[in-house]
Amino acid sequence: MTAIKLPADCETKDDVRVEIDRIDNALIELFAERHGYVTRMAEIKTDPHEANDPARIEAIVAKRRAQALDLDLDEDQAELLWRTLIDWNINYEKGIIIARTRKK
Repeated sequence: MTAIKLPADCETKDDVRVEIDRIDNALIELFAERHGYVTRMAEIKTDPHEANDPARIEAIVAKRRAQALDLDLDEDQAELLWRTLIDWNINYEKGIIIARTRKK
C-alpha cells in the first residue's frame, strides 16, 4: 500500500481525510481476508473450547505489541485492538462450532 501523500505532505484536512479513507478501505479488505481464515479455523475445530487458547492469545498479543513498538505506535492501543479482535473471533468461532455440533 503506497501513500498518495505522506502525512507531512498533506496540507489540508481533506488531504488527510483522503489518506485515512484509503487506509480504512485497505484495513477493511484485510479484515475481510482475515475473517475468511477465522471462519475456516472454526470449520476445522471440533470443540468450542478450542476457540480460546490463552497461551496462543498471549503470544499473539506479545508479537503485536513488539511490532507496534517497532513502528512507533502505542503498544497499549495495539494490544487493546488485538484483544478486542481476538475476543470477537473467539465468540464467532464458538458460535460456528456449537451450531455445527448441534446439527449432528
